[in-house]
Amino acid sequence: MNEIMNKLFEQYNFAKTWEEDNRMFYVNTDKNVVSYFILNFIDCTNISDKEELIRAELDKLEEEYIDAESDKKGIKYSIINSFKTVQEISQIDKNTSAIYLVNFSEKNMLTKYRNLIYSIEESPNYFKRYILPYTEKQVVGLKNVLSDYSDKNIVEILSELADVEENYYSLMNGTNYNSVYELVIRLFSKIPFLQYKFKATSDDISLEKMVKDALANDLVKYDEAIKANKIEIEDLIELEEIAITEKEIDVILNKLMEEA
Repeated sequence: MNEIMNKLFEQYNFAKTWEEDNRMFYVNTDKNVVSYFILNFIDCTNISDKEELIRAELDKLEEEYIDAESDKKGIKYSIINSFKTVQEISQIDKNTSAIYLVNFSEKNMLTKYRNLIYSIEESPNYFKRYILPYTEKQVVGLKNVLSDYSDKNIVEILSELADVEENYYSLMNGTNYNSVYELVIRLFSKIPFLQYKFKATSDDISLEKMVKDALANDLVKYDEAIKANKIEIEDLIELEEIAITEKEIDVILNKLMEEA
């Protein structure tokens, strides 16, 4: 996961300026952008069935960010010492976010520990947090895809993976957990600067598919007829699978006229 995250941060002009105990600090090198990120890698593969131990691991970054016994110790001050200018130091409190990359041995951890994850993400202390759970199977699968398309940058590859509509519907139906696709969607949702690259025609195609999916099977043929401007009553009657005689049509029309 470290390798994947490093590629993403490099793609968006971030440079790693500090690293210690599975934590890394990235600074955006664009002088017009003030943005800092702490990456916090947490291994929960051996404690994925013990919520209290997982909470303890997730709480460590906040507990160690500032040493309560000294105003000049803790992770924050180690990061400050890596800065080259006073101006950068003055902006750390307002512009730092943390991404918690939590390695689980089981699938579907987001659902199992949803309340715990939300409570950590919503903490108001020190920095904004994003928790991204993943499994080793997902990482291996994604790295294999990235190596197969080495001629493209990582954002293009992730966008193409996210574009596969069948995988989207499978994930929504609960049949695509612990997949590469699920990891890709989490990357887009948990990394604030990661931008999905839309295809030029994807919206039109998706909208048409959504309309067809929303229609019952026996209504699709009427939708197609209307789009082809076949809206005369004779045209619509032809679509009926049950044959209707002219005499029956006259009876129906006369009844409608009487009711009107």
